[in-house]
Amino acid sequence: MANFRNVPTEQASTPKTRILNPALATAAWRGFVISHSPEIRPALRVGFGLAIPGTALLFLGRADLMVYAVFGSVVGMYGRSPHRMKRLKDQVLAGTMMLCAGVTGIVIAPWGMDGWELLAGGIFWACTSSLTTDRYGLKPGGSFFPVFAFGALASLPVGQSPSMAGLAAFVFTALFCIILGQTARFGSASRGFPGHDPIGWPKALRRAACYASVVLLAGTLAIGLQLEHLQWVMAGSVVPLAAGNARGRLSRGVHRVAGTVAGLGVLLGIYYLQLPELALGLVIIALMFPTEGYMTRNYGLALSFFTPLIMLMLELADPSVNADVLWERASGNMLGVLAGILGAQLFDRKPR
Repeated sequence: MANFRNVPTEQASTPKTRILNPALATAAWRGFVISHSPEIRPALRVGFGLAIPGTALLFLGRADLMVYAVFGSVVGMYGRSPHRMKRLKDQVLAGTMMLCAGVTGIVIAPWGMDGWELLAGGIFWACTSSLTTDRYGLKPGGSFFPVFAFGALASLPVGQSPSMAGLAAFVFTALFCIILGQTARFGSASRGFPGHDPIGWPKALRRAACYASVVLLAGTLAIGLQLEHLQWVMAGSVVPLAAGNARGRLSRGVHRVAGTVAGLGVLLGIYYLQLPELALGLVIIALMFPTEGYMTRNYGLALSFFTPLIMLMLELADPSVNADVLWERASGNMLGVLAGILGAQLFDRKPR
């Protein structure tokens, strides 16, 4: 029989005892926060950037305006520099980019644009936002958020005139996120994020041309197949281009598809609960926190939260949405991703 009398007390203690030790538990939590602080701090900033305006809209009985607030809160995703002035510059520039794309969509929404007209707008904002993010080194890079904001807001059923209440919610949330960004404090942990590396004009123009070609390819396929919800195809097509090489684009595309499928599963679970409108609005707010928290750490996992978020916000804006429409949107998004991977190989073979 083994002799345990000489075994040190620390080794003889059971794992359960060590886990329940308050000091060790506090140290473990502190270690978790430190190791995740580069993700937690921006996630809290972006989450509260939507939570405060979004909660105000819910209490005002305007859950239908949540879609505008969500796109306004995207401005908070930009500008993670520990230096306030650099962060302010990045957020003002990103805010201008997002506001121009979103306001354009809001203004043309009453026209009910679709097909080639909507595609032309998507190509324009894909090029413009690509040039902006590349030339000024904005993170996250690429054109996804401006293109999606333009297409989604331009496709909302608003009647004969633009939604002025939606415009106000969109602009107010974006400005609020810029102000909130100046109150946030980022320590040295923030330096772990990708730096700001502006790209020269020749390479930036080549990248913008690639974005235009990919969106054109994806949109042409969607129109030729008579698919509705062209805005989802355009948004999905620019996702793979944010990666730097063929392998990265394929990986990002796979993450996009996997995250979308997982997100649809989460969405079905939410639908099963049959939550009232107010509760759905709170779910949208809650989903923004993990979306931003995992965006740089695990893109696919982040999309499993982002997919139900965008589906729910668009449903609140247009209650006529049903299961068929949701599936069409998801399938259009996946078609766009595949077209983006193919288009990147055709139009931008040179690795970056």
